[in-house]
Amino acid sequence: MSKVVVVGGGLAGISAALALADTGDFEVRLLEARGHLGGRVASVKDPRTGLMLDNCHHACFRVYDRFLQLLARAEIRSAVRMQARTKLTFTDLDRDVSGVLSDGRLSPPNHMLGSLLRFPHLRLRDKLRMRHAVKALASMTEEQRLALDDKPFLEWLKENGQTEAAISRFWGFFVLAALNIPVDMASTAQAAFLYQRGLFGDPHAFDVGGFSSDLSDALGSGLAGTLEVAGVELSTSTKARSLLWQDGICCGVVTRQGEQEADIVVLAAPHHLTKELLASGPAAAQRVAADLAKMRFSALIGLHALYSEQVTPAEFHFSTLLDEPIIQMVFNRNRELGRAPGRGIAQWLSVPISYADPHLDTSDEEFESIYRERIDRLWPGHGDHLERFLVIKTPKATFAPFTGTQRLRPAADIGVSGLRLAGDFTDCKWPSTMEGAVTSGLLAAASILGMREWTADDLWAGWPEPPKRGDENWATF
Repeated sequence: MSKVVVVGGGLAGISAALALADTGDFEVRLLEARGHLGGRVASVKDPRTGLMLDNCHHACFRVYDRFLQLLARAEIRSAVRMQARTKLTFTDLDRDVSGVLSDGRLSPPNHMLGSLLRFPHLRLRDKLRMRHAVKALASMTEEQRLALDDKPFLEWLKENGQTEAAISRFWGFFVLAALNIPVDMASTAQAAFLYQRGLFGDPHAFDVGGFSSDLSDALGSGLAGTLEVAGVELSTSTKARSLLWQDGICCGVVTRQGEQEADIVVLAAPHHLTKELLASGPAAAQRVAADLAKMRFSALIGLHALYSEQVTPAEFHFSTLLDEPIIQMVFNRNRELGRAPGRGIAQWLSVPISYADPHLDTSDEEFESIYRERIDRLWPGHGDHLERFLVIKTPKATFAPFTGTQRLRPAADIGVSGLRLAGDFTDCKWPSTMEGAVTSGLLAAASILGMREWTADDLWAGWPEPPKRGDENWATF
């Protein structure tokens, strides 16, 4: 039986380890440097209230097929509650106007046309101009998409007749939220994938899913149990210091606890750590390390407001706040949890700040002041019940799909015997998302299994299918 060592206990490593263990043909061991699984999808404990708070608000979408397959395989479907129907709310605080984008009866890419025509935040001229870009994206081939990697998406949008309002209030919002990078910096190749696969793909693709517990509990605990039942040996608090090489072949991992020999190593660490581990390898590994050295990160910041009383309508889920550089979105975690947080806290509001790099030096007090002022426009008097305000900064939250990044993303098989790569930064098509991480792990497993025809567009055979609307096995709201 071949021995596989997986380095990294995030979603990429978990997916690769589980997919290989499920075959029964491998002895799989997973090494994780931290004391828990989940990688960057994790929670921290608030020392004052004792509540576990996500490092930043995370959402999933119905288009996350392989991620949802993983949850189903682990029998933790209850970790997620999906929207019964796409409903994306946008609020203009200055005008005190809200509007909703939702799906209708038309086929993609026109399934949101009805709600878009009623969308109060764009003029008719803006909306009419959008048709040209939508058609261009819908007809774009994969070869054409990849050829646009060096073009900033802002430039492409202007070339395709998009107005400033449409760029800032529609195109730019989705790019910032999904790619964690501004529209003027983002690769058109990656942005086009976002719209082709997501917003203009399946009519139900953008149904939003929220987690019914904190991330460490919702994902880490459940997935750890599934791995153990599948026969994967878990070693947490075990950091890979280097890889073992023999005649250009990767044959194991060196940790503080000693050497771990392996027939195959799946390296599923973030790209800056992967770069360090590859640098001492053969020429092919060093070439990939040089490419990874050129890749960059984007930061995320999570703001968490805990209240002694309910301050929003119970049915409120989330809203985007237009033209707001810091308070970009606000989520009602009670709605996703299906309950109050407990421990004397009646409501938990969460604000994710995408591309937070310019704000990493902002103080917690400044963040709270800005938050109080903006949210008071939505729910006057909310500050009277604000018990706790926390700021969690993650400087290296996601890889950044700047222009030219696509050519730097390595395949699972880089041509080094005994080694495979996984991680959302690899060439899995997806941006730095939970879906990208899971897909990358499955690509690594498929390469080891000799599944040459399996692609990032395929479901993983043997795992339950992802949920369709109306699936009673998955909770909705």
